[in-house]
Amino acid sequence: MDELSAVIVPIQFGEVMYENLRRLNALNKQYSPVRINEELALPIHSETTSFHSMEIPYRIERMKFEHSPPSLNPHQQLKEVIQGLIPHGMEHVLEFIPTKWERLDDLILFPKEAFIQPIWDEIIEDKNDFFEQIANVLQGQRVGRQQPIASDTIRSSQMELLLGDSGWVEVKDNGLFYGFDACKVMYSSGNVTERHRMGSLDVKDEIIVDAFAGIGYYSLPLLVHGKASHVHACELNPESIKALNWAAEKNGVSHSITIHEGDNQSTLPKLRGIADRVLLGLLPSSEAAWKPAISALKEQGGSLHIHMNVEEEHIEQWMIDTIQTCMDFAKQDGRTWHCSHQHLEKVKWYAPRVRHVVLDVSFSSSNSAS
Repeated sequence: MDELSAVIVPIQFGEVMYENLRRLNALNKQYSPVRINEELALPIHSETTSFHSMEIPYRIERMKFEHSPPSLNPHQQLKEVIQGLIPHGMEHVLEFIPTKWERLDDLILFPKEAFIQPIWDEIIEDKNDFFEQIANVLQGQRVGRQQPIASDTIRSSQMELLLGDSGWVEVKDNGLFYGFDACKVMYSSGNVTERHRMGSLDVKDEIIVDAFAGIGYYSLPLLVHGKASHVHACELNPESIKALNWAAEKNGVSHSITIHEGDNQSTLPKLRGIADRVLLGLLPSSEAAWKPAISALKEQGGSLHIHMNVEEEHIEQWMIDTIQTCMDFAKQDGRTWHCSHQHLEKVKWYAPRVRHVVLDVSFSSSNSAS
């Protein structure tokens, strides 16, 4: 227990005085208030704080207090740790503390805006263990900061590692294991509902072509949970291929997946006529692969899952136009198909007024859906 200055008030005024002290930044929240019979003692930072304007009976004394129990709110815990790291007079920096982050394995991943204001430079330079303390309070081992996705052809991740030696993480979702280097491979937690939806589809004995396989976001659920017969995974990024190989082995399906390395404009045409289903999971648009995807479907038809970022007010028209475009590609390929089924899945908001959507569309050369 520590001896501190305390404001002591009748118990009926305790809540009002607590709020007044909090607004004045006079309340020492590192210690717990103490009830003494019909009075409440509130720990304060200094006896010099003026309360003369308060119409509440009170007195100030020195007394002993116990430390408050640790907060279970991670945002409050983060604030308290950073508060202990900043010099006196720089309390205004607290308004720049990140309010959200993502956890990947033991890696705490902050948004790209986190800790970039110039005012942080002096604090981080002065406190060598700044990010170590942040990792500890959030129960992690490493800290990273997101960066804009690279504009290269493989949309590389550009995560900046602030604490730690490696970006390799292993995560488990819906009973499946994924492993990847977060510094080199993009991972979207926001697509979790779509990954789970793919795993719920009945694709037993189907041949799947994944035109943009990545680390196996969608093809692994189809293999493990959907019981697909085989997946042909097209992928350009060597780091994603490394991660996909790891995950296929880890999930026990390496015998059921063939990875076709390289640009899918070259690999998809080699898969002509073999697929019951083709995944087109590239944002903002997968349109460049629609034509070879149509050719990859079996002669009698099959299903496409077309991902796209679309403005909310244009979704209905986009669906009509997309289905017609696919029908035109099929006709050019000598296939007489009709659309036998369609469904639109709204995955998440991508930007204001823009949604990430998935159009499930099936084509058939008979009266039955494929």
